[in-house]
Amino acid sequence: MAATTIEPSPDAGERPAGGQAEAESTPTPEPTVRKFWRAVVRTGGQIGASRERDRVEWHLSDCPVPRGEGAHCTEGQHLIETVGHPDGHCILDGKCGVCGQPAPTED
Repeated sequence: MAATTIEPSPDAGERPAGGQAEAESTPTPEPTVRKFWRAVVRTGGQIGASRERDRVEWHLSDCPVPRGEGAHCTEGQHLIETVGHPDGHCILDGKCGVCGQPAPTED
């Protein structure tokens, strides 16, 4: 009978010795939570043909705005001061619904 030679596969050096290869541990991705948004349109007085005075604020749907005062994380507060809306950085259940920051403390 003729001798046969078996060439090792290219990744043979990466497999652990002693039989079966261990299953690679890949981190499981966190489930994506669907976010629901609310656009709050604030008009600057009478509604006319020119809508440039209207301002759109983007909040998460569970944010109490416009029914009441909403709380926003530090990033949301900064965005309110600079661009006029929090871009969804609303505090829900004690943390920001977008970035996960805790509710800011009153100093």
